[in-house]
Amino acid sequence: MPVLLQTLHDTSDPALLEQLSKIYHDAEPERLSQSGQENVTVENFIQNVLADETRSFYCALFNERLIGALVIHKPGDDTQWAMSHLCVRKVTRRRGVGSRLLALTLQAAKDEGAALIAPADALMTPDHIILQRMGYQLTEQSDGYLLNHR
Repeated sequence: MPVLLQTLHDTSDPALLEQLSKIYHDAEPERLSQSGQENVTVENFIQNVLADETRSFYCALFNERLIGALVIHKPGDDTQWAMSHLCVRKVTRRRGVGSRLLALTLQAAKDEGAALIAPADALMTPDHIILQRMGYQLTEQSDGYLLNHR
């Protein structure tokens, strides 16, 4: 499955917003509450991320459609990116989309000279499983996964 990386910082494109909404409507409700708010709607979650200058959606693009996404938080210094809210559309799960999206995001971070981390408290059990299957280990220093190229 040839997946490409699409970054969304802010958008008024209704088609992209609809596709992003479909991705997170397929998510477990607990995934959205990871943002620190209880009972947040998908639309509010998306708008909150897009309104925050330090966060962006990094999306898996296949056949001109968004089929997976994660949120990247870039604090002021841009030397470390933190990922959260990884989700893939139900119809495309178990086809390597999540792994490919992680690999593409990792390459984008490397290209910008940044480290990519996945804080343990921002992950759900399926996230831990995919990261461990990809060979990443929790690090005690950051209480999360430090993703790097092998």
